[in-house]
Amino acid sequence: MIPFVQWSPNLDASATFARLRDIFVSCQDREELCVKYGKAMAHICIQPVKIDEALLKLSWNDKFQGNRSHFIRNAFMAGRDAYHQLKNSSKVNDILKHRADTRTALRTMLVHGQSVELSRPDDEQLIWSGDMCWYHGDGCEPNCEEFDWLVDYLASDANTNYETQGDALLALSAMQELGSPTKRLSYISSLIRCMGSTRPRRVRHTVLRAVFEAREELASITSVSMPEGVDVHILDELSRAVLTAVHPNDDEAIHDTGPDASFHEDRDYCYIRLIYTLTQNDEWRQRLTRDGHLDRCISLVNGVSQKGHSDVGFYLLVIFGRIKSSGRDLPFSPAEERCWPLLKNPWNSVKYLVGEDGYVDEMPAFVTATRLNLTILDDGVPRKWFTELAEDVHMTLVNLQQSQAILVEHQ
Repeated sequence: MIPFVQWSPNLDASATFARLRDIFVSCQDREELCVKYGKAMAHICIQPVKIDEALLKLSWNDKFQGNRSHFIRNAFMAGRDAYHQLKNSSKVNDILKHRADTRTALRTMLVHGQSVELSRPDDEQLIWSGDMCWYHGDGCEPNCEEFDWLVDYLASDANTNYETQGDALLALSAMQELGSPTKRLSYISSLIRCMGSTRPRRVRHTVLRAVFEAREELASITSVSMPEGVDVHILDELSRAVLTAVHPNDDEAIHDTGPDASFHEDRDYCYIRLIYTLTQNDEWRQRLTRDGHLDRCISLVNGVSQKGHSDVGFYLLVIFGRIKSSGRDLPFSPAEERCWPLLKNPWNSVKYLVGEDGYVDEMPAFVTATRLNLTILDDGVPRKWFTELAEDVHMTLVNLQQSQAILVEHQ
């Protein structure tokens, strides 16, 4: 059976994979065969062999999506069982076997992390666009307690290395919370530890993704509503660690390329959305500003403006508007030409999206940031730029009024 075959490094397994893929695609209505060949394909994906990337693409319909959750869940459960056996083993050979089985299960989970293709476990896109969520056979989501074993696994340096820490963190991102009450402190402590500047970027970035997925719970925490296992001290540590995860070496020269570049589109998009959510909370806003996150966001203005991502620009402007509204001056000049696209592009998109959830509530902060720009812009700004911006703002107001009228009619 293929799942037990060890493949030689750098062997081209494309032909074998193609045959398995053809059978897998043709037997979607035969669950036993589908699972059998799906596991075989996943096993090849986690081996150090060559596979033609085109063969990894799959047309995932509803049936395929259900199978994807099935494969992730099965690998998750296999990892859980192997880890429990590992904890209860005393013989060296048994320990080595169960440790390897746990790692294999985690690697296998990642193979199914993309919605339209199979992945190699070290594919960087899994960090930013992978979806490791899975469901029980009855369609219910797993609860936080079901991830307890994985939190314990991550906390155990004896059983993990950098590769498996990254794998475990991606699997834990599916929890989308800070863990069960009994494991929350352990989980947050592991997140902080894994964001250290000496950790490989894959580990730091997978932690960033895990923190991002738990952003709503983090944003809900205040000094008067601290959940079990959380206190102000550990939140302060987490804030500083997040900054290290995206900018690990302040003293080193800044590079323009690579995952640790001064601007990395996927990493910084994830980071900006995280900060955007956390700054809804006054205490987090003060904490983030104190720890240097405002300066970090300002440093990303050039990159965001050049890329022209209007939604990311919207998030940045709202962050600046919230901080300004809290009475803090912004240590940069929005009159700089580099800031013009940051202001113009979001308004161009918001005029179409203003009626959607998440936009209406943020309009005051967005307007504050816009007003901050307009009050200090000088005569060097082209008149056409002002005219186009005014048109976008007017259209946003019109669409907002229409959306409100529709809501009133349906009440």
